[in-house]
Amino acid sequence: MGSTINTNLRLIVIVFCVVISNLLHSMVHCGNNNIDDLDDLIRSYAARDTTTRRQTGSLYAISLPSNLSDIKASVVTVRNSMFWRKGTNFSGVLIPPMVKTTPYAKRIAFVYESFGDHSSSVYFRLTDNHSFVSPVIGFTGYDATNTNDLKKLNLSIKRDDPIVIKFDPYASRDRRRIRCIAFGDNGLFSSFSNTIRDHECATTNSHGHYALVTLKLKTKAKHEPELVRRNWWWFVLTGIGVSVIAVAMIVVVVKLVKKKRLRKMERESEKSETIGNVWIGRSRMPAATMVRTQPCLEYHEDLPSSSNIP
Repeated sequence: MGSTINTNLRLIVIVFCVVISNLLHSMVHCGNNNIDDLDDLIRSYAARDTTTRRQTGSLYAISLPSNLSDIKASVVTVRNSMFWRKGTNFSGVLIPPMVKTTPYAKRIAFVYESFGDHSSSVYFRLTDNHSFVSPVIGFTGYDATNTNDLKKLNLSIKRDDPIVIKFDPYASRDRRRIRCIAFGDNGLFSSFSNTIRDHECATTNSHGHYALVTLKLKTKAKHEPELVRRNWWWFVLTGIGVSVIAVAMIVVVVKLVKKKRLRKMERESEKSETIGNVWIGRSRMPAATMVRTQPCLEYHEDLPSSSNIP
């Protein structure tokens, strides 16, 4: 009895542990789908790398966990004086010179992110009539004075001299369909804009995530020729069917008319001949009132007279 109770308790504990582990796994998975939490995670790895690698002006790849293998991240640290004079041009993000940071920081760390095709569709959501043409690219500036605590910076970007984001050239039949898209902190798109040059986007935001998207062609247009062909065959078959039915109806009507005329002629012929009735006993029999042809003998023989009869 005691062993049975202990076995049941062990099973209950095992089931409870499995449920808790699945719940935690789902919570972690949901948290990874939040772009804000993902940026904070990448920032923590960037802070660790800037602590060990403090060479200014060099771009370093950030080592991320295996479950984020579809995301490429890098970090570069620059001095504020150098950034003011020359700006930066790393990972396809061109920040113009003479840009102030708020608050002021002696050293600035720029973190760049490039999301693969799978991660782009997981962390960022588009409308149904758009699709990604390029991976999502993100960048953020941090105060690197204290490498253990990277704080986000704001950049004073002018409209006439914006930040330019360069994407790799992508083949497209109609370049006019390609547009730039900016995503908000929650991973939803915030605005569309036209490309300033081939595969380049412009922004005045201090940080964000950007990508090239294209307008999907309507699926009805692709199947329209096939639909027209199907309708054409349906029209032909319908016309043939209607013609056959019409011919059959005409034949039936002609036969009915002929049959009706034949019956009418029979009635008329029956009316022209009057036949009388004769009662024989209790039976009523038809009898003609006249005989058309009088009977006659074909051979005449002289009959003996009554006088000659003995």
